[in-house]
Amino acid sequence: MIISNHLITGKTKFIAHIGFPTKSFTAPKILNPYFYSINKDLVVIPMACKKQDLKPLINGLTNLENFYGALITMPHKEEIVSLLKKKKKLVKISNVCNILKTDKNNHLIGGLTDIEGFKKSIKALKLTLKNKKILIVGAGGIGTSLSHFFLNEEVKSVRIHDINKEKANNLNDKIQNKNFKFNYKIWNKKDTKFDVLINASPVGMVSFKSPVNSRIIKNCSTVIDFVLSDKQTKILKLAKKFNKQTISGNSILIHQIPAMLKFYGEKEISDSKLENLL
Repeated sequence: MIISNHLITGKTKFIAHIGFPTKSFTAPKILNPYFYSINKDLVVIPMACKKQDLKPLINGLTNLENFYGALITMPHKEEIVSLLKKKKKLVKISNVCNILKTDKNNHLIGGLTDIEGFKKSIKALKLTLKNKKILIVGAGGIGTSLSHFFLNEEVKSVRIHDINKEKANNLNDKIQNKNFKFNYKIWNKKDTKFDVLINASPVGMVSFKSPVNSRIIKNCSTVIDFVLSDKQTKILKLAKKFNKQTISGNSILIHQIPAMLKFYGEKEISDSKLENLL
């Protein structure tokens, strides 16, 4: 088998890219050519895993000699934490994980690089979050990690929304328990004016839909969409129509891959080189 001109042999190790659905996965398109370019006998393989199949899949993978690690995406970023033996600092704080590897005893070690990609994407546009009103749509893994991140970023306020009200309420309670003085609440839909809108939900991944109406997009200055897609998502298309600053899921991914490589102990790569690989 050949992936990105990479000849796969019995010596090849692999990184499992675990999530569902897998159609929008972008990391393999970037990482596989990169590993080939540095003569690393390592490939990233998408694995379409539904929620109920996560534990047996992980148990099976960790018993394979050529298993190198895994990238974890929707809908498993929270569920995977219970399977970890060791957790990096951000995983302990947020209870969210998007990358893992095994130690010499075959124990799972989990990390979180989403925030690193987010921070670098913000920095690349020379944006500041200080004193900004922020709306997060999606209280899953990404929404949870972002909410914890904003606790220490001097933002003016954060509002959280999820179609699953229980999930949004649970996250709200968790953040309030961390710091009750932090201006963090469930979104009241009458409030339509924000500085930054973040889509941390899967809306837009498989259908051309926006998680919020155009009025909210029109009223903000920056729109950030964590959805990974080969095509421009509807929320970003509307944002550009209204001349808003935008950050795509692909950009966030590109900016976090250096942190992913560091997690695995690999040589780091510059953002400019990654963009050339796209």
